[in-house]
Amino acid sequence: MLKHNVAQLLLSPVGTTRELEIEEKVFRADKLEARNLHGRVVLTRLREDILLQGRVEGDVVLECSRCLEAYAQHLQMEMELQFQPSVAILTGEALPLPENDNVYLIDSHHILDLTEPIREQVILSLPMRPLCRPDCAGLCPTCGKNLNEGPCGGHTEEVDERLAVLAALLKREPSTE
Repeated sequence: MLKHNVAQLLLSPVGTTRELEIEEKVFRADKLEARNLHGRVVLTRLREDILLQGRVEGDVVLECSRCLEAYAQHLQMEMELQFQPSVAILTGEALPLPENDNVYLIDSHHILDLTEPIREQVILSLPMRPLCRPDCAGLCPTCGKNLNEGPCGGHTEEVDERLAVLAALLKREPSTE
C-alpha cells in the first residue's frame, strides 16, 4: 500500500517515528512497471514536515539496449524524502506551498502518497544503457538477427576498399623472426 494516513503522526511530538512496510506486487506509473516492490521505510515527525527514510527494492521490466529483448532488472533504492502538509492539522487552514521543489505534499486529508516519489526513485535508479547481460552480443547490423541466439549466415561483410590494406594485414600470418 502506497497511501498512508499520517494525521496521528502530525499530531505527535517532534521526533516520533512510524515504520511502514511497502509491499506492491505490481507497481505501475506512466509507462513504468515494477514488480515485487518491497521495502521498509521510517517516517519521522519533524517540526513542520515528515522525513521518510528507507530502502525499497524490486524488479523493473526493461528493454536491452543491444538486443532489444525485454528483461527484468533488479533495483535497490535508498530513499530520503521530505513531505510537507498542505493543510494545518489542527485548523484545516491551507498552508503555503513549499519553496523547495524536492519536498512532496501531504494532501488535505493527511494522506501521504508514495506513488510519485517511488516512480521518481525508480527512474533515477535505472541504468543509462540497460543490458540483459554483460556479454550481450546485440543484433546483426545487416539482417537484424539476435546474435545471442547464434551467428547469422547468408551474408558477408563488405570491406571498405579504403580499409582493404588493413584487412589484408589481419589475414597475413605473423612472421617468426
